[in-house]
Amino acid sequence: MQKIILSAYTDNQFKDEHGSPLKFPIDPEQISLGKNILYREDKQLGNTGGNIRFERYGPTTLSLNFVIDCSGVAEGIEKGERVYDKVKEITDLLYIYKNKGHSPSYVMVSYGELLFKGRLAQMGTKYTMFTTKGIPLQAKIELSFKGYMCSEEERKKYSKQSPDMSQLITVKAGETLPYLCHKIYSDSLLVREVARFNNLDGFRNIPAGTELLFPPLKKE
Repeated sequence: MQKIILSAYTDNQFKDEHGSPLKFPIDPEQISLGKNILYREDKQLGNTGGNIRFERYGPTTLSLNFVIDCSGVAEGIEKGERVYDKVKEITDLLYIYKNKGHSPSYVMVSYGELLFKGRLAQMGTKYTMFTTKGIPLQAKIELSFKGYMCSEEERKKYSKQSPDMSQLITVKAGETLPYLCHKIYSDSLLVREVARFNNLDGFRNIPAGTELLFPPLKKE
């Protein structure tokens, strides 16, 4: 059986480990991964719609649901272990503020081929089985994480120099769209395609500070 492994770190390089990793020899009920893109909407006075411009990629998300069973039936968890103690271990490792890092921990989640780096966004606990004295024997754990990459990892993954990826460029004073097309594609004739991709009415007199997305275009 695979193990869910939760490891905590005090630094965003994931090198300074905090405490011992938590290992749960159980299969999760559900794993959900999400990706999102953030856009900026430019509205003009009198228009019902507006231009939607790419701004940046949002953090990936991970949702993980699993059950801790201390009834003595579950494999890998000995009878007599307390659900409250298991939940406290998770809370202390992932949720509690750490003085060294001045924030809750950075977290690495491992299960099978899944390896996710991020930070805890939300934790839910639902107790589902009790003894006659009201002591819980099972708890359903719901964890939500937001992905995190340090700047070095982000540059490697979303390199603006990669010819296979779109490049987000901020227009500088004196730069024109034909100039930027020549600089990026070595072809200023692609100017109309770039303007159309960015929902521009034209390609002349673009104000400095405007962010434009240059998709991976090829010469015809």
